[in-house]
Amino acid sequence: MIRWLVLVGCFLAGLSPSFGQEEAAKTDSRWAKDDSFIRIATFNVSLNRPAAGRLRDDLQAGDDQAKRVAAVIRLLQPDILLLNEVDYDGRTPSTAELFARRYLDSSDPDVLDGKPCKYEYIFTAPVNTGVPSGLDINQNGKPDEPDDAWGYGRFPGQYGMAVLSKFRIDQEAVVSLQEFLWSDMPGARRPAADGSEFFPDAVWNKLRLSSKSFWDVPIQTPLGKVHFLVSHPTPPAFDGPEDRNGCRNADEIRLIKDYIEGAPYLALERPLSKSAAFVVAGDLNSDANDGGSQAEAIESLLNHPRVADIPAPTSLGAKAAAKRQAGANQKHSGPAEQDTGDFNDRSVGNLRVDYVLPSSNLTVKDSGVFWPELDEFAPQKRQDLLQVLRASDHHLVWVDIVVGK
Repeated sequence: MIRWLVLVGCFLAGLSPSFGQEEAAKTDSRWAKDDSFIRIATFNVSLNRPAAGRLRDDLQAGDDQAKRVAAVIRLLQPDILLLNEVDYDGRTPSTAELFARRYLDSSDPDVLDGKPCKYEYIFTAPVNTGVPSGLDINQNGKPDEPDDAWGYGRFPGQYGMAVLSKFRIDQEAVVSLQEFLWSDMPGARRPAADGSEFFPDAVWNKLRLSSKSFWDVPIQTPLGKVHFLVSHPTPPAFDGPEDRNGCRNADEIRLIKDYIEGAPYLALERPLSKSAAFVVAGDLNSDANDGGSQAEAIESLLNHPRVADIPAPTSLGAKAAAKRQAGANQKHSGPAEQDTGDFNDRSVGNLRVDYVLPSSNLTVKDSGVFWPELDEFAPQKRQDLLQVLRASDHHLVWVDIVVGK
């Protein structure tokens, strides 16, 4: 679901009229990409549709939303990119490939003057969203609703994922934990309310943990093999006092941590080695300071000894938006400049939910969130930028990894 940005006219009126082409060129250099580092990014592009096949139809016809999110990617030029919320339909070419070929690797100009961005390697696969479970998961007596799929969705593949890479993906070595059972996690957070477990045993013992999926995608880079650990845990909302989605979100994040540690219960044929380089990426739907998630899960990942201890990516636009939009943002304790998602300011407010977390054996050069203020762009580009920022309620997050160190 896209929660549109609120950008008021008075913001435009308050921009400095003296900011011109020369100043814009200086700030544009911030997004520059060169061969001294590898840029790794995650972007929830909100390319989900309410019916099966609709996204494919839209992409083939020419879709304005797809053009706008593509403009961001073409400007930032990530070498490795996770797309969240791109519907998967199991057809060839995949919707991710259609998007990449038609919108990213296009010679047509875009509104941000980005360059064609060619991804030779693409990995996508089935996810749990919309796949019927045959169970009454939400316990309302109706076992065939979107909330009763293995992951919430109106049809199989809604809100899917895809990995795009300029470097070779070892497709045969990809690990998927799509069907891993929640109850097989020792100490799983089994939802309960008023002293009673929400799921009866017949349901609990069959539930899959991942709302979409969890993938380890090995990629052969100039740094050697890098394991791209990607997922999209469920939002910790849309439930009741049992906090079933909050519990699931926390355990989906715990799954990432346990995978990094090679937890024996996962019974992996090839556990991640202690010397492996990896990058965790995705819309994890959890903020360590604000929002409704069980924050200890994301904190345990951020503070893990195998995860690089680096400053959180920030943006000028996130800080300005929190002040301008006010509402729930006024009650937040976390730094507003770290926010990556622009959500309903009457309820949850803006949050840091999208992450790119390199392993501690990688050297980070820089990082950021593409949430610029309008005056970071030339005056003639600002109206186009407004439309680009409205294309998704999330913003692209990237980390630059130094090559040769």
